[in-house]
Amino acid sequence: MKFEDPWKPFHQVAEEPFEQARLWKERTGRKVVGHLLPDVPEEILHAAGALPVAIAGAGVQVTRAQAHIPGYSCSHAMGALELGLQGDLDVLDGMVIPYVCDTTRNLYHLWNRCFPTKANEFLRLPKRMDYPEASAYLKAEFARLADSMGKITGETPEVKELASSVALYDKSRARLREAYRKQREYPEEWTQQRVYDLFMSATRMPREDHLAWMEALPWDDEMQSDADRVPIYVRGKVWDPPSILDLFDELGLLVVEDEIVTGFRWVAEDAGDSEDPLDALVRRHLSTVPYAGYHLEPGRMVSDFVDRVRHSGALGVVFLNPKFCEAAGFDTPDFHKALQEAGIQDLILETSS
Repeated sequence: MKFEDPWKPFHQVAEEPFEQARLWKERTGRKVVGHLLPDVPEEILHAAGALPVAIAGAGVQVTRAQAHIPGYSCSHAMGALELGLQGDLDVLDGMVIPYVCDTTRNLYHLWNRCFPTKANEFLRLPKRMDYPEASAYLKAEFARLADSMGKITGETPEVKELASSVALYDKSRARLREAYRKQREYPEEWTQQRVYDLFMSATRMPREDHLAWMEALPWDDEMQSDADRVPIYVRGKVWDPPSILDLFDELGLLVVEDEIVTGFRWVAEDAGDSEDPLDALVRRHLSTVPYAGYHLEPGRMVSDFVDRVRHSGALGVVFLNPKFCEAAGFDTPDFHKALQEAGIQDLILETSS
């Protein structure tokens, strides 16, 4: 597929995040299921015949949500609820909210009260990632989610459908990792904002179409590299505020790796082949960098983080900690101290849209 400006369609999806879902729903008559970030296995929703659409609340102007959710909730949860209350999420037939913190747990109950006609699901992700029981527990939870999605769409996914969806999403992740590498090598053309649009649009439109659109990008063009940028590593939840990447570009900072849930962390691990695709999805989840609020042995959490920063080649770390996010605030002091001891500069920013 050819576009006059190959970057434009991805930007349009990022700017109008639910338009492609509406068009797809009108064209196919199938269900659209939203999911709150992070770590809902999109493959399961896709295998059930639904279109998975990520819901992110950062950058949303709040006018209604504070009547329902405490004002000390993070902008991600507050903004997601606001999108629902103002009608932006009417295209959704259901919603999956993962349990990653107290706020998401409470948001699920609020969601049921505010949107009782929608099919809403709570995904109970394990909090302790290194417990031996975590794998079996998570597989049972993913199986329950697959059954729940089948009741919404009328197409309970079997092994064949799940395997096909896993293969599709692995292919997408590989292409997005390649885009991330291009960003590091050629930041003048593959700007951080453009790659952000690539990543966000992938979560909000049919992944098959997204892969086809990406073929029009300048993968093989000869480009000038910019060697004057300062490499940084970013830890956070979402790009909040979304314009932070434009600011990094203006300041000559280059994100060489990140732990953002719609950034490199989201595509770093593939599920891979397996006789049981649910096993593959479980392995992927447990091998992904732990999100704030997931737990490993504390010393390992800190040492693994410092090792990732060193391996990335970053000269410094920027923490994007959402205001009122206790999980991020809990981890940050230990990470900050370890970085100081390792001689690595860091900057801690409390963000709120």
